[in-house]
Amino acid sequence: MFTEEKEEKIEAKINHNKVQFLLWNDVFLPTNKWIQVNVSDALRLARIYPVEFTIPTKSYNPDTYIKNKIFGFTGDADTKSGYGNCTVNLIAYSLEKGYDVRWIGKNNYSPFFRNLAQKPIPLDIAMVWHEQPKSDWLKSPFAKNIAITPFETTRIPRSWVPLLNTMDAVFVPCKQNIQMMKDSGVRVPIELIKWGVDETKWYPVQRNNKVFTFGTMGALSLRKGTDILTKAFQLAFPKDKFKDVRLIAKTSYYRYDFWEKDDPRIIVQMTPVEENDLLNDFVKRVDCFVFPTRGEGFGLPPLEMMATGVPAIVTNWSGPADYINDEVGYPLNDYKMVPADSFTKDIYKEDCGYWAEPSVDELVEKMRYCYYHPDEVKKKGEKAAEYVKNNWLWKDVITYFHNALDKHLKVENNLSFTLM
Repeated sequence: MFTEEKEEKIEAKINHNKVQFLLWNDVFLPTNKWIQVNVSDALRLARIYPVEFTIPTKSYNPDTYIKNKIFGFTGDADTKSGYGNCTVNLIAYSLEKGYDVRWIGKNNYSPFFRNLAQKPIPLDIAMVWHEQPKSDWLKSPFAKNIAITPFETTRIPRSWVPLLNTMDAVFVPCKQNIQMMKDSGVRVPIELIKWGVDETKWYPVQRNNKVFTFGTMGALSLRKGTDILTKAFQLAFPKDKFKDVRLIAKTSYYRYDFWEKDDPRIIVQMTPVEENDLLNDFVKRVDCFVFPTRGEGFGLPPLEMMATGVPAIVTNWSGPADYINDEVGYPLNDYKMVPADSFTKDIYKEDCGYWAEPSVDELVEKMRYCYYHPDEVKKKGEKAAEYVKNNWLWKDVITYFHNALDKHLKVENNLSFTLM
């Protein structure tokens, strides 16, 4: 609720400037013409002051984008998550390329986002929503709206479809997601953009490990195939016979039932994502990256580790299928499609279709092969680093995002939004 001080300031603005209030729940819109209030405060103020609360409706003006390259952006900006890292890089590299990005978000704890949040946001521009669909989208006062919504299975939850169909376009970071959106009933234009690697954090390093080390990174969960990985490792290398091999996981979250195997060769490195010294320590200890995922919207960890000079053993489906090949890694091609039960029954409570179930036997075979052929692994890792450098750095792949924006923002509005 408003404090007395805030009420006095609001009253002064009403009396002297005759401004209107923009009623949009829990979103800060620092414009010159509109004052943001949430619903409960709006009802309270309406009883105190003789003002009207309205939702602005604006026509889209492509000249604003063409002349100023301006667009809005909102979404998760927490760098502990894949969503957050991609948000930061999409915005940072857009600014570097001369785009004028206006930010709305709740992750304003860094100077970068605090500064962005101070810019006024005109309502006749496009807003890019990098998040899973929310009912707030239906309240959007912006003239155009674009969703960036990756997903990890063959079907999005049915409740998302009408929300995505209110967008002017949907952007996704892998080819499989395009077909997934179409199969799910999304009818607005769907565009392929790409995630990339931050070359300031992920670059070739020297390794001189005495013990051959497999590594994995990210949430140690069912979707990431953690259960498959630990099972395959112990089948490939029984602990009573193989003392000179280990498996290390870098994570900020894991389930103990997936990982605790009473095996001293299996190590969990619990570290925050942003601690670079600990990250570098992990990177230098890994000779081969393993990622038997069941499904990815894109799957950055294998690509990031490839940039450091190691090959990846990774499921050749969903996001990773766009970048993995036999020249730079070891694709897991022997998988079957099975119901994504944990998504359907436990997480989203709606049908989420299918995802991949990698073969444990194939993973055992490829892990053993890498262990017995360390020189080939090293050479393939060198090729992987060069491949990422030439094809997958953020400074280059950001072009896909900008081309998609140009395609939809240099033309008149296709859809209009009105709050009912």
